[in-house]
Amino acid sequence: MTMPERNNRVLIVDDTPTILEDFRRILGAAPDERAELDALESELFGGDAGAPIEHGGYVLDTASQGQEAVAKVERSLATGERYAVAFVDMRMPPGIDGLETIGRLWLLDPEIQVVVCTAYSDHPWEEIVARLGRTDRLLLLKKPFDPAEVWQLALALTRKWSLARQAALKLEELRALADEANANLLEQVRRRSAVEEELRQLAYHDVVTGLPNRTFLLDRIEQCLRRTGRTPDFRYALFYLDLDNFKLINDTMGHDRGDQLLRDVAQRLRACMRAIDAVARVEEDVAARVGGDEFIVLLEGLHDTGDSMRVAQRILEALDEPFRLDGREVVVRASIGITTSDRQYSRSEDVLRDADTAMYRAKSAGKGRYAVFDPDMHEAARRRLEIENKLRAAIDRGELSLAYQPIIDLRTGEWLALEALLRCSLEGLTVDTQTLISVAEETGLIVPLGRWVVRRACRDLRSWRERFPSARAVRLNVNASRREMIDPDFVQTIRAALDENGIEPGTLGVEVTESGIIQGVQDSSRRLCDLRALGVRLFIDDFGTGYSSLSCLHSLPLDWVKIDREFTATMSRDARYTAVVQAIVTLCHALGMKVIVEGIETDQQRRLVESLGCDAAQGFLFAAPMEAQRVSAAFERRSRKGEAA
Repeated sequence: MTMPERNNRVLIVDDTPTILEDFRRILGAAPDERAELDALESELFGGDAGAPIEHGGYVLDTASQGQEAVAKVERSLATGERYAVAFVDMRMPPGIDGLETIGRLWLLDPEIQVVVCTAYSDHPWEEIVARLGRTDRLLLLKKPFDPAEVWQLALALTRKWSLARQAALKLEELRALADEANANLLEQVRRRSAVEEELRQLAYHDVVTGLPNRTFLLDRIEQCLRRTGRTPDFRYALFYLDLDNFKLINDTMGHDRGDQLLRDVAQRLRACMRAIDAVARVEEDVAARVGGDEFIVLLEGLHDTGDSMRVAQRILEALDEPFRLDGREVVVRASIGITTSDRQYSRSEDVLRDADTAMYRAKSAGKGRYAVFDPDMHEAARRRLEIENKLRAAIDRGELSLAYQPIIDLRTGEWLALEALLRCSLEGLTVDTQTLISVAEETGLIVPLGRWVVRRACRDLRSWRERFPSARAVRLNVNASRREMIDPDFVQTIRAALDENGIEPGTLGVEVTESGIIQGVQDSSRRLCDLRALGVRLFIDDFGTGYSSLSCLHSLPLDWVKIDREFTATMSRDARYTAVVQAIVTLCHALGMKVIVEGIETDQQRRLVESLGCDAAQGFLFAAPMEAQRVSAAFERRSRKGEAA
């Protein structure tokens, strides 16, 4: 801050010319006279009292009447050359007196220092104080006055004015700094509050969808549990929702589109929550995302826990409507597990666990549906986990084997191919193959299992061909799951297994279920085309039990269609099924495909499928699945017969 120079401007207000002249003489002292006065200043203020007054002493201005003085002060304010001190006589007839003059001066400039010049016969001090008040800006000088007294007053009051001005400027600067500091502090507080709010948002909300996250949800469940303990009539329900086949979206369209789909799902859940009064009375609800493609819906204050099923159905219907991603319609269904306060929980983790268990029951029952938790699900979930753990250990230890079931050429009765079927014995568990495959599919273990099957089956076929001439015309079929068909390394796995064992690609057939193709039709079509380009034969397995879309046959690069055993068992009893199989055979032949019928167990069934023009068959009538050693024995017998012939 730049400090102002000392203000030595003095206004003399008196109607007596001789008195005005005395002031000029005293305050405008010559240099030799000022030396004495400077010494006096030093004595008054101590040491170096500050910059000396410039040559010419004080800047003096005079007024003979009060009104003139008021005009000069007003003008000084306009020019910025303010007076520090005014010596004002009390009696200046005609016109306003000294008291009125001082009052008006202070109205104009409250900072001007005033010295009342008065004789004993003028206004008494009590009257002056009564009129002007007690203030350090007002001093009294009795007439006749001593020159030293005038000098001291002018000196002290101009210095006081300057110091007061400096203090005021300093205070103004400090206030400005304080205001700036306060503004900075307020900004820091605002930013900190914003950061804290952002941290709270990150701590309790999902980044992708903006929905509450697991932490927030667990806290809300805990509140429900405490309220249930206080109020037995309080009811709640929790939905554990998992999107079916969401991984296909990420794998086929990319994670950005997957995130967009999650946001769209979250938006629909919010809309369902807003419209929930249409199907149930709820005090409060919350939708949350707990990870991946898993969402939670918590309904608090239900009138009846049975209403939860109507809400779940409403959510399923809302999600059934196609989503649009990049201008394309995408259908994503969901499986929902439900648990309610009827089970009297004490831990939030148990609520989530049971709803999760019920969700898996819904998923295994066919997806796109809901299931309500019951205690029997605990045992099923425990068993499923045990199967998963032991299957994982069996894969790591190589405790796997294959069985092979022949596919028979109906024209010649010879083995056309061998279908490789996985066999795995889990220690301490009796598990059928379908359950084993289902667990492997759900957990992703089906991919390493499938790789092992392809390598082992190709190695067995190479061994048989090297040892038995009768095996050289037989081909090999392996099954591919839905997860394998979306695995980007699947085709390379097939190519590597063929190359390692020196097997021609046309010798291998890959069987894919129609549901596995339809659920990931774009990726599956791409894999099928890549396999066809490699030279591998392509089969659609279990045809008629999945989506049964005859129209899809012409759009897929297939060589064979395998009609499911359910048709075989029913054809002999219901002529309508025979007509369906006949139509499938006709369509496939027209499209250049051949037909295999599974589940042939009797001669009557064999003759029927032969009459329908089927090309091949598979079933216990011809042979049950056999271990590799029994296949070797069968090839050896066939080779001996060939040599004997």
